[in-house]
Amino acid sequence: MIVYHVCGATKLARYKKTGYILPPVRAWSTIHEAERFSKQTGRPFIIRLKFPDEDTKILEGHKGMARYLSYRYPVGDIFGKT
Repeated sequence: MIVYHVCGATKLARYKKTGYILPPVRAWSTIHEAERFSKQTGRPFIIRLKFPDEDTKILEGHKGMARYLSYRYPVGDIFGKT
């Protein structure tokens, strides 16, 4: 499942340093919802992630458009790490 994670510069730097997004890893199911949330919160970065279908849960509220994982998500490949 392709989802869109919204974050600020501080969190993005932390993801790059640690190589992970710590749980709960929240994301939006459409780019339009991610853009709306980004504008609403002032978090300028939207990262496209691929959540495994079997582990992805629906986050209550948010019109059924928010998803989350309950374990850390590796982001090394996003930043060129192996």
